[in-house]
Amino acid sequence: MLFGLSLIKSGVSLIPKLIVFTKGKLMERTAIVAGTGFEGRGAIIRRHCKDGASILLKREFKNKHDTNAIAVYLQTSRLFGLLGHSFKKIGYIKANTAASLAKKMDSGEKITGQVSSYYAPLGKEHPRVTLKLTN
Repeated sequence: MLFGLSLIKSGVSLIPKLIVFTKGKLMERTAIVAGTGFEGRGAIIRRHCKDGASILLKREFKNKHDTNAIAVYLQTSRLFGLLGHSFKKIGYIKANTAASLAKKMDSGEKITGQVSSYYAPLGKEHPRVTLKLTN
């Protein structure tokens, strides 16, 4: 089993990033969501995002900007949960992380995740969302 530890900058603080591999498989990893300021995603994040919220990762094979693109969908309640839940796109896994995760997803590995932290005050054009991913 191999371990890796690095620090990623989040605003004025550093967030530890632990990567654990077992026989080449990802066990836990943090990832940052990019593109949160486009197509009304900031409003979705401000309204529905919370620590521990479930997310869904979906490969976008035909994405013209990145062939390794992985879209991030946030689970949201419909009518206070009375009508169940749906998933709304809040952005993409950053390209450098998506490159390695895309290979795993394409080989059939299921990667799940949740919101580990977010920063989305009114007036911030691109909210910051950090995920904890596991398989």
